[in-house]
Formats: sequence, structure tokens, C-alpha cells
Amino acid sequence: MDELLKIVDIGTSKISILVGKFDGQKIDIIFISSYPSSGIKKGKVVDMEALTNSIKRAIGDCEGKLNIKIKKAAICYSGVDIKGIHSSGNIRIRKKMITEEDVNFAIDSASAMVIPQDREVIHVLPVEFIVDENTGIKDPIGMRGLRLEAKVYIITAASNQIQNILTCCTKAGFEVEEVILQGVASSEAVLSQHDKDLGCLVIDVGAGTTDISIFSDGYIKYLSNFGIAGNHITNDLAIGLKISHTEAERIKKQFGNAIPKINFLSTGSKLRENYMIIEDLNSPNSTTEIEIIGTDRNPVKIPYSVINEIVNARCEEIIDIIKNEISSLQEEINISSAILTGGTSLLQGFAPLAESLLSLPVRIGRPDAGLISLFSEMGWDDSLVYENEILANSFSPEYSSLIGAFIYRTREKIYNETSNDLKKIFEKVKKWINSLINK
Repeated sequence: MDELLKIVDIGTSKISILVGKFDGQKIDIIFISSYPSSGIKKGKVVDMEALTNSIKRAIGDCEGKLNIKIKKAAICYSGVDIKGIHSSGNIRIRKKMITEEDVNFAIDSASAMVIPQDREVIHVLPVEFIVDENTGIKDPIGMRGLRLEAKVYIITAASNQIQNILTCCTKAGFEVEEVILQGVASSEAVLSQHDKDLGCLVIDVGAGTTDISIFSDGYIKYLSNFGIAGNHITNDLAIGLKISHTEAERIKKQFGNAIPKINFLSTGSKLRENYMIIEDLNSPNSTTEIEIIGTDRNPVKIPYSVINEIVNARCEEIIDIIKNEISSLQEEINISSAILTGGTSLLQGFAPLAESLLSLPVRIGRPDAGLISLFSEMGWDDSLVYENEILANSFSPEYSSLIGAFIYRTREKIYNETSNDLKKIFEKVKKWINSLINK
């Protein structure tokens, strides 16, 4: 049996597991499922025993259903203390023609910088290669030149938080092969290469954290996150309406709307310009009363306008933080569109509200886009993406980071296998030449 790729996505509200395989010709997903998560808030471990037990239960269920033992897995995780650093390094090309080894040496040179002891490197992502004075090169292998420069984006996280997560996974019974940040994974899931080339903003709004990634000229240029997301909307409803967290979550999903329900005919033109209103004929209006279950378990009716006001205020705050972060970037980066993903992106009105406040075209990204891009890149039939029943039922923004992490791992496997094949060919050629010389 081919080696299975196992991904464990550790989030605030849920732990998701994906098991699949790649045999060099096709991808086969054999398991996807989600389980309740506890012990983690805003990307930080607050109860190691609770989180360990949550992971252990999820892993145990997966092992039982597949009749396998999960000894190793990659994890997908979103901490709130993520920092990105741009760096560059250059080397002299030894054989005038650039090899894969030269590229690796250049990236290593760019990565050779002092990282604070309380930080841990999670990703080193290539941004651009420069051969002599030729800039903007994506893949320099095979080119001729004298000097190769690599520009990279080094993403670090707080060491203590990463180590806490790794400890919980070890106690749950498996070894972590690799940590993949959710912002990186979600981008792999919802973007095509065309999106990355044009320049775009990916916004993954989960339960505990919001991750943002900016791409330009084909590469990631900026990544950040903050600890305000979907759970804050739920908590606001629970406090404002004096109801349980469970009831608040139900109200959010069933009646939540990010767009403020106001009478635009009686307001100023500035307010009308700030919002792009899409009226849903089936949604309740401001005078509708919604029945909720109070903390005393008795039903209570409240105006829909109260729910709408609470939801809209927090959604505006989330989008304003993103807007301010983008505007504070020192480097001029072209952003042509924004892609929303994560469970909270499904909240009614969130996408049009974001489009209005960010002044960008906004769409909801689903993880089939990244798979189709991978299939096209490899020359496979992309219609096969939808033939896998397990996958087809999981193309929701809620699974973007999970499926994106699988795509990330698959690309690594393809790259490693290609590298090994090239090395084998080189060794054969070398032996053949040596045999001719020694005749």
C-alpha cells in the first residue's frame, strides 16, 4: 500500500483529520472528518490536558474507522504570534548552469539569519530569484549565470506555543512530521496560480483566529493573523442576549447577518456609499421578532434588529483590522481581489460587507480551486477532483486549511520524488561515463 499522508488540523472549535495517498499518478482521499476541540483559544493552548484528550479522541476515531495506526502526521495550526521576515542571500554559481543544489544553497544563504530564542522558524518561502541582474525569476534551474540571489519570506512563531502544541500531539500518541500554518495552507487550497500572479488577499476567518495572506507576482509577500474571529461574534450574542454559548452559536448560524439592516432612504449619501446592500427576500426584517432560549430555558422573543446590530459590529471590527493592516504595509503590493474562506466566511452578508469596506472584489474561496490547480500543473485530468466522493462532500470553506495542508504536503512529495529521480538519472549517467573512461 502506498504511504498515507495524514493531516491533523488543530483549531479552536474543531479538530479535523484527513488521510489520503499520492501514488505519483493520482490523489486518493480516503478519510475526512471533524471533531470538537477544547483547550485552545485564539490560537493559544490554555489547557494542555483538554487539548491532548481532544486530539486523542479524534485520532482514535480515525484509527478505528480505517483500521490503521497513526504514528506520524503533519499538523495545521494557527498561532496568534506569527511574524514574517524578508531576507535575501546570494551564491556564486559553480558550474555556470544553475542546478537544484545551487537553488537550495541560495535559499539556505538567505535563511542564515539570527532568529530570537523565543521564536521558531515554521516556513521559508521563496519570493524571487535573481540571476546576475535579471530579476523576477521564479525557477532559475537550468539557466546560465555567474551569481544567484534568492529572496525569501521567513515565517516564525512563538516557540513556547509551538512546543505546547507538539507536546499535546506527542501525548496523544503520534509524532509531528511538519507544522503548516493555516494561512499558508488555506492559500494553497483556494488559490490558482493565476490568482497568485495577479495579486490577491486571502482571509481565513475561523473560530478563534483570522489569518491573512497576501500574494503578488506568484509568491506570498505577507502573512499575519490576529485573535478575533467567529467565536467573538458568538460570545457577543451570548452576552448581549443573555443566552448560552450553544444557543448563541445557533442564532449566529441561523439568523446572523453581517450587513446592517437600516433604512438607507433616510440616511446620508456617505452611509449609502459605504455599503453594498444585497437584500435577501427570505431574511427577516428589522421588525421581525426571533424566538430564543434564555438561560432559564424559557423561550424569549427579541427583535431581529438587535441580533443584526451585534453581528454587524463585530464583523466590521474584523474587516477594519484587516484593512488597517493592509494599509500599514511599507511595500507597495498590488492586490486585485480578496478571497474569503474559513467557517465564518459562510456567515450571511460577510462577503458583501468585506467587499464594501475593503473596496476590493471579494469571493468565497473553496478548496477545490487549489486541487484543480495542482491537477492542471501535473497534467492530470482535473475532472477526477470531483469523482472522489469524500472530497466532493468536503468542498466547504470550513475545510480549506485541512485540504490546503494536504495539497502542500503533496507538492513536497512530488518535489522530493522528482529530485530523487533526477539524482538517480545523474548517478546512472555518471556511472556510464566512468565505464567509458575505464574501458
